[in-house]
Amino acid sequence: MPPKPGDILDLDVTSLAYGGRGVARADDFVVFVRGALPGDRVRARVTKRKPRHAEARAVELLHPSDARVRPRCAHAGECGGCEWQTLEYAHQLEAKQSQVVDALAHLAGLDGYELSPILGMDDPWRYRNKMEFSFGSTEGRLVAGLHRKGSWREIVEIEDCLLASLRMNAARGAVAAAARSLGLAAYDRGGAGDGLLRHLVVREGLASGDLLLNLFVRRRFPEESALVEAVAERCPFTSFAVTVNSSPADAAVGEGPFMLAGPPHLRERLAGVELRVPATAFLQTNTAMAEVLYEAAAAFAGPVEQARAVDLYCGIGSFTLRLARDAAHVTGVELQAEAIEAARANARLNQAAHAAFFAGDVRRLLKDPAAVGLDPAAAPVDVVAVDPPRAGLARKALQRAAGLGAPRFVYVSCNPATLAGNARELVDLGYRLTHVQPVDMFPHTHHVETVALFVRGSG
Repeated sequence: MPPKPGDILDLDVTSLAYGGRGVARADDFVVFVRGALPGDRVRARVTKRKPRHAEARAVELLHPSDARVRPRCAHAGECGGCEWQTLEYAHQLEAKQSQVVDALAHLAGLDGYELSPILGMDDPWRYRNKMEFSFGSTEGRLVAGLHRKGSWREIVEIEDCLLASLRMNAARGAVAAAARSLGLAAYDRGGAGDGLLRHLVVREGLASGDLLLNLFVRRRFPEESALVEAVAERCPFTSFAVTVNSSPADAAVGEGPFMLAGPPHLRERLAGVELRVPATAFLQTNTAMAEVLYEAAAAFAGPVEQARAVDLYCGIGSFTLRLARDAAHVTGVELQAEAIEAARANARLNQAAHAAFFAGDVRRLLKDPAAVGLDPAAAPVDVVAVDPPRAGLARKALQRAAGLGAPRFVYVSCNPATLAGNARELVDLGYRLTHVQPVDMFPHTHHVETVALFVRGSG
């Protein structure tokens, strides 16, 4: 009989599924085990059963895997942000590459492409250029840290997050200490929504050394100037902003940012491109590996001298402008108008007059390519690059992107499952998958980026 919720099972874990859970079998029934690694033998409690698999949580480690290591972070068992800290890094890379290959094989039925070994980090710690901390209260004392594993209400006070730089950790501590000195209270997530402080987003420019602090609050408050001065005494920064989120949504969103000190952006240099990154704009959160990712994607784009390139979901133009270093003309498309404003400013900063940027939905804009300055019949597109959200490209958007007729289609993915779905569609639209390059942007987590090259034609 298949296991049922509440059953206790002794299981041998053989691999990792995408999402970080261990894969085991109870007879022939697949069980996904949270908190287990390949090679572990665990005692697990079944939490859910579905027609083809069960879900369970490890409650006792009977025999550890040879790949299991002691976590470096003192908070590893509490916050859960780095769920793979207990897995030796080389095995993390192996697992991520396997997940990409398995998704393409099982979900898309694709093989026969060239697979380059996953690119990882020499030092997979303190790699993040952006951290989002949350405020809470412990025994009446204001704390700033990360959510406790499995909880939206409890906040673990972090002394040193090993994914963030020492400066970013110092900034978190400085804001918390300054807020305590002024008697500012945390927003009450579980009660009546009282209190003030919600989140602190810290962003750091690796090339410039800029440090931008964005404090998310329930409302504007009279102690703003005093807080900025108190933080500056403890930890120098480049910019300080507040953003107002008066909604019940527990997320770093809202009205603003309202700048209290410094410019509304930080400076960065990525793959040779000078960037001004607005306080709320998206940028890959691992600067060092973003350069690796961009260079891999640029290599897949091929020789682009005198070529016309299109970059869809271009954000602030960071990769578009990398292509523009060689291409005769590049076109970037992005839904968010604010990001396009930043992209145009970044084009001017890099003297890339041959880069054009358009704000709008990819699906709608590509219905009429002339709307974004493209006429594939008169001036063929040589390469299309896409870096879509985690959900991938909607069918119509993918069809219209493929309809530009570019010989090369470069797909940057943060989700192997949606990459596989779009890859199958691209093959059906006349492309073939020729080369796959996984990149580890997020060590100690299950997330993996992939660059895939599709070439038009079946030859």
